[in-house]
Amino acid sequence: MYLPLSIFHMISLIRIDDRLIHGQVMAVWVRTLGVTHILVIDDTTAADPFYRQVMQLAMPPTITLTISSIAGAAGHLSRAAADTARTLVLLSSVAAASAVFQRYPFKELNVGGVGMSPGRKLIWRSIAISADEIAQLHSLHDAGVNVYLQMIPADQRVPLTEA
Repeated sequence: MYLPLSIFHMISLIRIDDRLIHGQVMAVWVRTLGVTHILVIDDTTAADPFYRQVMQLAMPPTITLTISSIAGAAGHLSRAAADTARTLVLLSSVAAASAVFQRYPFKELNVGGVGMSPGRKLIWRSIAISADEIAQLHSLHDAGVNVYLQMIPADQRVPLTEA
């Protein structure tokens, strides 16, 4: 099984997945990376007590969940980077990734689940991106971020530049 080099850092993976916490994340990514902490950075989720509670109920007792707004992301990411827990960071959109990068520059970004919607086109498997989103991802790439597409750990990473 392929493990990314970033597994040896306390932030194991920063991933865009518009579904945030779901079966693939919990059954595959968490297990493969040995995650003990999930940090969800999403303004909508952070502002919705019911959705936060539903996410908390989905967590097994061995995993800590933190939910943050984008504005509060830098503090949570700094603590996660220095913590002994292996952290999986989940972002719901390309826009969120760009906004978080402005507050906390990161080196790698996994683009996972981004579903089809008006204005988006399929670029790889089930990843659909709009022209604006592709421009944002290229801006991150140009800023030194290794942006790649990968649905599950067993998949080969597809560099943004090859998608």
